[in-house]
Amino acid sequence: MLAAVGRDVLVAVGARRVGRGSTLAAKRALAPLCCPHQGAPRLFPREARFLIAAALLHAAIPLTARLVRSPAPALVARSSGAHREVEIEVQPVAPLAPAQDEARASTAPPPRAPEGARPREDAAPQVIARTARRDPRDRDTPAAPDAPGEPQDAPVAPPAPAPSSEYDGPPGAEGPRSVAGLDGVPVWQVPGVTPSARAAPPAPTVAPAPRETSMDRAGELLREAMRDRDKTRGLDLPAAGTVASVVADAVRGSETPNKARAVFEVHLSGAGAVLGVRAVSSTAGAAPLWARVAREAAAQLAGRALAMTAGFAKGAKIYVTVNSSVRMPDGSEVSGIHQQGAGFGFDVANLGARPHRLVQSSFRVEAIN
Repeated sequence: MLAAVGRDVLVAVGARRVGRGSTLAAKRALAPLCCPHQGAPRLFPREARFLIAAALLHAAIPLTARLVRSPAPALVARSSGAHREVEIEVQPVAPLAPAQDEARASTAPPPRAPEGARPREDAAPQVIARTARRDPRDRDTPAAPDAPGEPQDAPVAPPAPAPSSEYDGPPGAEGPRSVAGLDGVPVWQVPGVTPSARAAPPAPTVAPAPRETSMDRAGELLREAMRDRDKTRGLDLPAAGTVASVVADAVRGSETPNKARAVFEVHLSGAGAVLGVRAVSSTAGAAPLWARVAREAAAQLAGRALAMTAGFAKGAKIYVTVNSSVRMPDGSEVSGIHQQGAGFGFDVANLGARPHRLVQSSFRVEAIN
């Protein structure tokens, strides 16, 4: 069927192309297409191929519609009817008034006495609380829960005393006296056990008299500061330097050991005169040798009037310390090559030089009061 439709279409198309006047020529040209039984080869034009393809596609549409599966049904939420609505009635309850609470607290039953306790005959009659009688007919009718109760004249038990602690104050004077520390009261809280603190003296009512201040107070403070500064620098007594130099010269000209240390005491008067020189101690050499040096220094200072300051108006004691040692020109005790790190070193000043004696002096001054 499709082949016949195709032949008719091709014939119509060929006739349209050839024209109206050449029908015979068209039939001859299309004879191989219309008569397939004659054994001639088929020549399909370009339009016939497209028409056959379109016919095949239209015929395949119903078949394709059957082969394609139908879409899945849409999901729809449906109620199962299991939920139910429940209604709850809530009735608000009014709070109790404070006056009703106090009335109920006042109607609390009194504490019961123990069964074994009986009132004595000589005891005072107890006051019995009176209550109003109720009608028997009213017993069947329950009272309203919020109705305030009637106050009763029942006796109220006294409150229990609070337990005492060690930080409480001293006990009162009421009651019998107790032994300190045995009844729970600390010893320091019992009056009279520990001595009481002395009372503060009364405040003065009269202002104290002003202190007398010297008119030259500023000058005194200034001179005192200058004296302290000069003392730290050794300038508090200028004569001390002169005395130390004379003692050092006496040691240099003596036959004392080259390596020694000695202390001399020089006594000066308030006018600056030398009253005496003596050797106090030494590290080497005989004592008579150092005593000879002291006499030599006293002879050099005799007849001199040394300058004294106001701080030494009653005199002073000068302690001169003399150190004697043997040194090279560079200040070392041994000359020559010495080790210096990984190498060695030497001082050029020591080349061809010999060690010489070096005497150094220092002093300390004490005022005589």
